[in-house]
Amino acid sequence: MDDEAVEDPVAPSAAQAPPTAAPDVRRPAANRSAPERSALPSALAAGLLVAAVFAASGFIRGTFPFGSLSRSTNDLGTQYIPFFAHLWDVLHGRAQGDLFFNWQSAFGVGFLADYGVDLGSPLSLLVGLFPRDQIDLAVYVITVLKLSLAAAAMAVLLLKMSPGPRWVAAILGASYGVCGWAIDDGAYVPMWLDGLIALPMFFLVAEWSLRRTNRLLSVLVVALFWISNFYTAYMATIAAGLYLLARVLTSDLTWALRLRGVLRHGISFVLGLALAGPILLPIFAANDDATPSPSGVFSPSPVDIFLSRLLPLSEGVGRTASLYVGTVALLLALTLPFNRFVPIRTKAVWIVTTAAIALSFRWTPTQEMWHGFDTPNGSQYREAFVLCGVIVVLAWVSVAHRLPGPLALLGGAALVAVIAVLSNGSPLLTDHAMTVLIGSGAVTLVALGTIWVVRRTAAGRRTKWPVAVAFAAVMAVVAVETTWTAVVTDEERSKILSALVPPWNQQQTERADAIAGADDWPHYRTDPGTAVTPNDPILLGGQGAGLYSSLLPASVNQTLTGLGFGWSGYGRASDDLEHPVIDAIFSIGARLHLASGGKETIVRSVVPPLVTVRRRLGATAASNAFVAQERLLGTQVYEVPEYRGSKATTGGDVKLVGRCTPGTTAYLHQPRVSGQARLTDSVQWHALTASRRPGINTNSAMVRLGTVPASGVVSAEIRFTGSTSGITSTGALGCLDEQRLARAVRMLRSSGATDVEAGGHSISATLPPGSQGYAVIAVPKLPGWKCSAGDGEAQTPRNYGGLIAVQLTGNADRVDCTYTPPGLRRGLALAGVAAVITLGLVLIGRLRRSRS
Repeated sequence: MDDEAVEDPVAPSAAQAPPTAAPDVRRPAANRSAPERSALPSALAAGLLVAAVFAASGFIRGTFPFGSLSRSTNDLGTQYIPFFAHLWDVLHGRAQGDLFFNWQSAFGVGFLADYGVDLGSPLSLLVGLFPRDQIDLAVYVITVLKLSLAAAAMAVLLLKMSPGPRWVAAILGASYGVCGWAIDDGAYVPMWLDGLIALPMFFLVAEWSLRRTNRLLSVLVVALFWISNFYTAYMATIAAGLYLLARVLTSDLTWALRLRGVLRHGISFVLGLALAGPILLPIFAANDDATPSPSGVFSPSPVDIFLSRLLPLSEGVGRTASLYVGTVALLLALTLPFNRFVPIRTKAVWIVTTAAIALSFRWTPTQEMWHGFDTPNGSQYREAFVLCGVIVVLAWVSVAHRLPGPLALLGGAALVAVIAVLSNGSPLLTDHAMTVLIGSGAVTLVALGTIWVVRRTAAGRRTKWPVAVAFAAVMAVVAVETTWTAVVTDEERSKILSALVPPWNQQQTERADAIAGADDWPHYRTDPGTAVTPNDPILLGGQGAGLYSSLLPASVNQTLTGLGFGWSGYGRASDDLEHPVIDAIFSIGARLHLASGGKETIVRSVVPPLVTVRRRLGATAASNAFVAQERLLGTQVYEVPEYRGSKATTGGDVKLVGRCTPGTTAYLHQPRVSGQARLTDSVQWHALTASRRPGINTNSAMVRLGTVPASGVVSAEIRFTGSTSGITSTGALGCLDEQRLARAVRMLRSSGATDVEAGGHSISATLPPGSQGYAVIAVPKLPGWKCSAGDGEAQTPRNYGGLIAVQLTGNADRVDCTYTPPGLRRGLALAGVAAVITLGLVLIGRLRRSRS
């Protein structure tokens, strides 16, 4: 397990090497460090080309920051950019919360796990260098950097695998950086792009393992990318194992050294994962507590559809595997079976490896394995970047041994033609796809053929300029084709996935300023609503119910659903509920209200403090949302009438009729209904948004119908846009007595906390002297909270209807609560042990070298 230098473990021996039929175009290294030194120009060229292609495609399309079109496709605008905005606030000390806790979303939830899932990359910290109102530009720049780094890392890997033409390494690196998966699937999911970088870096770890070098760096690389995004790092880890297996099988090392390399690789990944424990274990704990979403149903695409995604100008985001790597890279990869300069064993191993990975995308058990043994209900080929990377490696294996000759180039071209014929008629191929394929292939064949002819006839003379011209021609093919494909991809994807959230603009600035002017946290909450995105509290400021996160706790979803809140995204995107009882329960003293035309106004309310005192805690089980609100309020403020309903007709309406006290306010709660509702005599309809796709995708919020007339008859009409099967038979109508509510608020204010202080992940309250019973904190009760009353010992608080309740003992006049992310302490301990072991192994290696 020493760190001494060894020869290239996969270089063919003299006995194995085939006879030379053409001059080797590789530049031989003077020593084993030469490939690393010579990789820098190729890496820079690949990274710059990728940045230029991505920027040019955005300029041509007219998307932000080059035009008026938003590039916030799907979750980019509604989830990821708001999280980047919150990270900006944390870095600048302007957030309510810290890396452990987020006071602004869903009335207070953990943040460390969300940080690890969406923002774990060190590049995310660059957001702090931009102005807050340029958050979209910051995310764009970070996206470009990730694509460029992926290309650069691939170029470095290729030259580490085996010395070869640096210009080819640059081209192949660029082809990987703007592969189909990168521009179609990853461009609007920034954290997935960390996996695009991780793949070649993990392959490098495999190379270091076989060469028994860079032990410490190997462990740190694994830890870094598992922290950056564990989801795609998991996929890259599987791919790295397959890569290592292929390298072991094609190596000329003794089997003892090969096994030592495999063991070293495994140890590096185990220690790297352990070092990432402080982020990974909180993520896993949060994932166990998160609101589940239904698994998707995997159905492999037809062969012609699957193969068509290898070609330029194809698009099928979410439905098929984005496998495009450019005509140049595909052509070079397909020359491998015909390249007589590549040893037969090397050919066989890499062809079988590539075919096995491709087939694993078409079999349900292996497809589930790539996704952590679950089928996602969104994009079903999220691991496609793995095959893109392996195809690029395949191309390098063919080129690095010797530049393919005419027969190999023609053989590769024939296979490309077969793919084109089999793909012909695929609906995912856009206009001019075949024209671009033929044109790119022809230029590439002529350029590579020219190099081969020049090298054959040079007879030792310098051939710099012909090679440079050929290189420029191939580079131009890659640049033009990938730019065109990126433009078409974005254009076609926009017809399927919306980009409704605009970049930060003057309207958002005005809303944020209005919220900041009304904010007085933690004395009361200022709710920004969820008009722009479900994550408006962290995008615009304030504190409310809104949160869109794959880790939204199931207990929070259940609490809010039980109180009448609506949601979308299978319960992972909670919506705001503008309701006076909700304001009283959660101490919402100010709200951003959008009038007609989008003009913002602040509506203020008199509400209890964030911490109130209750003599006793009643039962929190409730038969409907109106009773659930009363239980948390501590006072009966509703009439929940019995009602009768008229029979629904196909495509018709349902009418619910009951009786309430005249002058009270009628509310309707039909969480499983999609359609509209109103009082019979009203002209205003209120939306009910429940839907199924599959399972329950959205949930309708409680809606205010209006004032009960003098007759006391409440007649609510429901107009359905879908099935009537979700209609609630009881507890659908409630009539709020606002005078009773006002009295309840005054009572809670008189006995509530006299002062409330909130830290990054802690909250404290000073209570009136002689307070007895329970202090109820209007914050969701989540794992990780510890609270103490007075000088008492910190204990896990009680759950009161989903909120935190602390029993007051003796003469306690103060309550203190602190949140620690579940799994953090175990993760820190695990990382400490891994750090000690890693440093120990490094020191042992150095001692062995010094003795030798």
